[in-house]
Order: sequence, then C-alpha cells, then structure tokens
Amino acid sequence: MENIEIVNDRGEDLMKNNSYNIVVHIVNVILLGFICLFWLFPSVSPAENDPIEKLSQIGMFIFMFILWAANYWFQYKSKKKKWYLPLVGTVLYVAIVSFFLLLVFPFIYNLLIR
Repeated sequence: MENIEIVNDRGEDLMKNNSYNIVVHIVNVILLGFICLFWLFPSVSPAENDPIEKLSQIGMFIFMFILWAANYWFQYKSKKKKWYLPLVGTVLYVAIVSFFLLLVFPFIYNLLIR
C-alpha cells in the first residue's frame, strides 16, 4: 500500500497546513479566554467609583485585544507555517502585555491622578 499525499493546487501539504491552523486557533482561543477573564476580574481591591481607573481598565482591555488580534493575524496569515510561530507569538504576547500592565499603565495612571 502506498502513502497518499493530499496537496492543493500550489503543492502544499493540506494535512500539515490544517493541523497548523488548528494549533493556531486553539492557542489564540486560550489567549482570548485569558483576556476575557482579565476583563471579568480586573481588581481584587474594594470597589471605588473612580472614573480614571475605569478608563484605564478599558484602555488596558482594548490594548490587550488589539495586540491579540495582531498576533493572531500574523500567525494565521504566515506563509511559512512554521510551528514555532504560535509558541513565540504567545510568549511575546505575554511578555509585552505583562510589561505594559505592570509598568506602563500604572505609570500613566499615576500621571493622570497627580
């Protein structure tokens, strides 16, 4: 029995392409789930009616979502379909979001309050 290789009109292996896309989708759905959890549970401190804090939370959420969308688009539209792209993209996403959430946004928040 011979191996049958399924290829499209450009000569690409469809099984490899499909499994790569499945991995990209799963990784990015997990990241989107963490973004939504961040939106649902933004703070453990007592609730205050501070409009600047709410504005900064909305800004953080929008930043995280836009960065996630760019990461997802880059991984999905990559022509090389290398397996390290979902891993590197996720690690870079977590590093950039952590940097902004832990350093940049608190600094901007303190500038707006003073």
